[in-house]
Amino acid sequence: MIEILTSNYPPLKTGHSTFEGKFSYLIDKAEKLDIAVGYVSEKSLEQLTDHIHRKGKPFCNLVIGMHYFEHFTRTQYAAAVHTEEFLRGNGLGAVKLLTSFPYHGKLYSFKYRNGKPVSILGSSNLNNILPHKPVRQYEFDLFVDDEETNLELVKFVDSLIAISPDLSSPDLNISEFRDANRLMEDLGGVNKVEDTRVSAVKRDMVKEKSIEIPIKTAEQAPKSNVNVYFGEGRKSASTGTVKKRPWYEVELIVPRTITDLPWYPKAGPSGESIIAAVTDDGYGFPCKISGDYSKNFRSAGDLKILGKWLKGRLEATGVLKIGQPITRQTLERYGRSNISMTPTKGDNTWFLDFGV
Repeated sequence: MIEILTSNYPPLKTGHSTFEGKFSYLIDKAEKLDIAVGYVSEKSLEQLTDHIHRKGKPFCNLVIGMHYFEHFTRTQYAAAVHTEEFLRGNGLGAVKLLTSFPYHGKLYSFKYRNGKPVSILGSSNLNNILPHKPVRQYEFDLFVDDEETNLELVKFVDSLIAISPDLSSPDLNISEFRDANRLMEDLGGVNKVEDTRVSAVKRDMVKEKSIEIPIKTAEQAPKSNVNVYFGEGRKSASTGTVKKRPWYEVELIVPRTITDLPWYPKAGPSGESIIAAVTDDGYGFPCKISGDYSKNFRSAGDLKILGKWLKGRLEATGVLKIGQPITRQTLERYGRSNISMTPTKGDNTWFLDFGV
């Protein structure tokens, strides 16, 4: 049997099932899932990883076919490495990168315990598993449960897996990225701040209350602060699987000599407070103050925002590569080892400066 799957966006609503709905149904039943697609996104990789982390299955091999030739953005690559390390570290599969030739197909092969394989193939890259798509693009796919066809598809994807190296293998050197997609651009929870607004915020700074927050490096905090990626992962209470922290997740542990200053923002009765941050390079996002003595400084909502702002600047200057710890030498090469945080007059806006 073959079933048609369509996006069903108006004005072309067909009544057929959608790719996302069929994928969601099948992944819940499957014991093994092989995916071979051209392109991936950060959010689709996070969704796939989170599902397997919660459920403890399916065993998943993901082959990425185009990014070696057309290059990843840094966030795509970091997310792909994160997924690969989670799958491999928990014995649940791997992420593979096709390097022999560009592969533009989209194939999802599901295998059940004591059951025949079924598959989806068509036009949907991994991004189409998301319930809310970043781009409203119409896709057309086919669900296939013919046994003979699916056995051939299994052989094909097994062949792709066999010739693809693990994404985080030390032998796989990824040195070129599509840096045109800057990390902070089009990021949920982040606003691009016009130069005139940045200038106005700088004019309103209360400079005598400026604070310099030291960045604790791997020598001081090898598994926390800006290096929380190397710390203890998140363990699923239901499945026992462990997922590493995302590469761009960071927090700043602010010394008590700073948090005790009367003008430093305090966590408050609820255990946290929110400030509005405007950065020297023109971005605005909320930050959360929490913890004992108001020592934890993080981006609010998405913990990766602060990391993309900080690590992204280190990566852009070439002093940091994805997967490396931030050391004293890293910051020396960058030219700065602290973040300036300055209050402004009349509201809850603070100016963050990591410029050199």
